[in-house]
Amino acid sequence: MKNNIDEILDNKSDNKKKSFIKEIIELACLVIVMFLIFNYVLMSVRVSGTSMLPTYQDGNRGIMVRYMGFNKPNYDDVVVIDYDWQGENEYIVKRIIGLPGDTVEVKNNQVYVNNKAIADPHRMPGSEMADEPSIKLASDEYYVLGDNRDVSKDSRIIGPVNISKIKAVDGFIYWPLSNIKIMN
Repeated sequence: MKNNIDEILDNKSDNKKKSFIKEIIELACLVIVMFLIFNYVLMSVRVSGTSMLPTYQDGNRGIMVRYMGFNKPNYDDVVVIDYDWQGENEYIVKRIIGLPGDTVEVKNNQVYVNNKAIADPHRMPGSEMADEPSIKLASDEYYVLGDNRDVSKDSRIIGPVNISKIKAVDGFIYWPLSNIKIMN
């Protein structure tokens, strides 16, 4: 009888060890999956400055989907651009106004895409734009603007943005909690 009890206790001990090892493996797999998701699928972003007012505030934090070829930017999408500004690399958040092949022009404080005035619902009320000559976008270029046109460093200054510089498309703001919203 004693041998049977010893066997039962040994089996319980083995089961606890196996269960512990299984939990460690599951945790390691979870950590690896989260690492891969946040390094290859999602991108953490922080809005810096006032160029996206009134839509996004300085200090807003969000999660965006990394650009992977199948999630091509479209009109009005919010994107993260990898930009080299005066020798310093930075990420900037802007809105897509023009797609590859479009002709974009700014005249009389109005944006025209393919000779048609566009609706501009995200634009900061009262923000002004100087006239910009017409530009035809290449097959891999996008025209981007900040919502606060008075202070935005966008395609009017940096020129059209090559698709290779777009790092993320759309997502959501999660901080501050009072501003939780989809980025579009």
